[in-house]
Amino acid sequence: MPRFEKVEFYYSSKMKPDPRYPCNIQNALEALDKLAELGLDARAIDVEELRDVFRAYHKAVSGPTPDQKSVLSEVKGASYDEFFGKTIPALLCYTKANDRAPSQVYPRLEGNRLVTVNEALESLVRETGRI
Repeated sequence: MPRFEKVEFYYSSKMKPDPRYPCNIQNALEALDKLAELGLDARAIDVEELRDVFRAYHKAVSGPTPDQKSVLSEVKGASYDEFFGKTIPALLCYTKANDRAPSQVYPRLEGNRLVTVNEALESLVRETGRI
């Protein structure tokens, strides 16, 4: 059984990711399609079409426990709507599909290593595909 019942990928169709937080958008979208085919609630959300980016951003930074915080909570000197999903694509992972907040968010640091959205999705595809 996979760790998560639902994942949401926030990205921009108009902006490229910051090189400090690399993300191959096309590969991420393809991985989401695979997850959906495997029965996971997997959603791609273009922030350029969102009216209220703050709701998603707030879930991303307040949901996970402190040891699971993403790099989104570390970004300083910019308004959330300048980077959330735009220059920093984000993957929100929910343990249960009806949870109000995610239990894990990517990209995030594990020790000194950045775990990217693409790595998290690839891992989830491998894990979910074993069902």
